[in-house]
Amino acid sequence: MESFLGELLGPRNTVTDYVAVLAVYGALFIVMRHANARVELNFRRTFWFLFFGWSIGVFIGNYVFYQIGIMSFLPWLNNFLHTFIWIGLCLSFLYAGSYRKNLPEQFALFAIFSFIIKWAEHQILGTWEMDHFFFIQGNLAYIIGWSLMDGLYPLLSAIALRGLSKNVRGVIVA
Repeated sequence: MESFLGELLGPRNTVTDYVAVLAVYGALFIVMRHANARVELNFRRTFWFLFFGWSIGVFIGNYVFYQIGIMSFLPWLNNFLHTFIWIGLCLSFLYAGSYRKNLPEQFALFAIFSFIIKWAEHQILGTWEMDHFFFIQGNLAYIIGWSLMDGLYPLLSAIALRGLSKNVRGVIVA
């Protein structure tokens, strides 16, 4: 049972720790809403494609990246919340409000928000603890490196949506 809880929550993590992580997600979502109050009606179908595509893809990808040694293990609950709540809901919401902005600004928004979340999860849950990002040493390099990779969310989304829009009606492309 202890091994199961360790893989689910992470060593020494409690439900209260996860409530704290959700509070950080919520706080940053409020900041996002300040710039964009809601997902526009004509963008909702696109939002849900982004939600499912990114959530499922990154959930699986995080575990595969752990298995091949380029990511640290994210306890299952952390991986689920991070991919479905943070990436799926929050970053898709951010994209819905920022997809018309220039690409460097979008990159910065996504990288900054991602850094804040990874740092918070590292501090609260002890995750994102690997001591290098590819060939760059240091835990901070690891957190910054994956945050910069998350800055590619808008570019990768635009590419995927462009392809999807050829076969699915109502998908909006920047």
